[in-house]
Amino acid sequence: MNLKNQKILRFQTVGCRLNQYESEKMAAELYPYGFRRASKDEKADLTIINTCTVTHRADSDCRYLVRRANRLNPNGRIVVVGCYVDHDPKLLAAMEGVDALIYNDEKDKIASILPGKMPELFDQEPDINCSTAISDFHNRNRAWLKISDGCNQQCTFCIITIVRGKLINRPAGEIIDEINSLASFGYNELVLTGVNMGYYKDKTQGVKSLAGLCRMIIEETDLYRIRLSSIEPQIVGDDLVRLFADSDGRICRHFHLPLQSGSDRILRLMRRPYKAETFIKRAESIKKVDPNTIIGADLIVGFPGETKDDFEMSRQVCESGVVDYMHVFSYSDRHGTKAAEMESKIKPEEIKNRNKLLSGVSSKLMRNFLQKQVGETLEVISEHKPDRDGSHFAVSDNYLKVKLPASIKTGKAVVKVKIEKAFDDYLTGEMIS
Repeated sequence: MNLKNQKILRFQTVGCRLNQYESEKMAAELYPYGFRRASKDEKADLTIINTCTVTHRADSDCRYLVRRANRLNPNGRIVVVGCYVDHDPKLLAAMEGVDALIYNDEKDKIASILPGKMPELFDQEPDINCSTAISDFHNRNRAWLKISDGCNQQCTFCIITIVRGKLINRPAGEIIDEINSLASFGYNELVLTGVNMGYYKDKTQGVKSLAGLCRMIIEETDLYRIRLSSIEPQIVGDDLVRLFADSDGRICRHFHLPLQSGSDRILRLMRRPYKAETFIKRAESIKKVDPNTIIGADLIVGFPGETKDDFEMSRQVCESGVVDYMHVFSYSDRHGTKAAEMESKIKPEEIKNRNKLLSGVSSKLMRNFLQKQVGETLEVISEHKPDRDGSHFAVSDNYLKVKLPASIKTGKAVVKVKIEKAFDDYLTGEMIS
């Protein structure tokens, strides 16, 4: 490819790991047309904003990125893709600077759609020698891997099932091939991701569950470690816990289980298919394998009808000893969901207070977990997130930030660090050669 003819491409991704993966896949599809990724302050010929619409805050972030891209680079082209497009295409199409919209089900066709919409950027035939397989996650030393899309659960608060549709699982053989390819490019950790990946199965390959897929990955790839992204608590069965115990560290000591509420009454209103007791028992079974396994939880505060007693039940579950950190979300109506039609809405001030309280609990739990790691040896992979003093952070297998000096450049390699000190949200220690 003639470097002088290359066009500059910038991706800005809002939201989940699934979006992160899909951004890299779309980038790989566009590289044969002569695009390269933009550096930090470089003006882009084409900016693609991959959106999220899970909350009002996510919507606002996406609109800000559109306005910013148009303000900083008015001569560049802007394409908006993903969940927010499916949710409110008219609003986005009317925004100044937006040249094209790509819906979720069109993401894998982006390389055939955009040439017709902006031919001046696609003025050459694609390079047949340029692979469209993902070989690099831009500025990342860990990679994501999509194993499924969509969800059949129909929770009353969730818009994702509306904008992404029903559950679709990728073929297991295709997943194995992609893992082996990414491992050949030096990646030692892959994060398996999907909207509701706990229900994964591929009958054609005899894979009956997520545990079966993980077993297949362990047996048929040399990938150093697998990280599971969010999985529903009721799906964490004995088969997955046993495999985790027998995996010899190849499944990361990190489980994120979306609790959403500690009140069974609210869980029923949310149409969640489990009780708080189920969450606690499943989390306890994981902790029995290794107490240094970190368990995170998603919590929604201010769901319609949530009383102070309901909120206290959530706090009690979080402080039960099985949860180590929380992602706390303030409830907001999403047009088209059942919850948006419910009465007994909670006042915004009360929602804000409940969020603050649970976020404080989360910070305390994380500090306690970090303190327990002092004296432990953790295996970490560096991330491209430099701190003010030039140092940077690495991520341990149990999902903790470990600060490394600027002088240590380890790339995608797994290195061992003997932990010496714990701070509010990170650790420091000595690297073991």
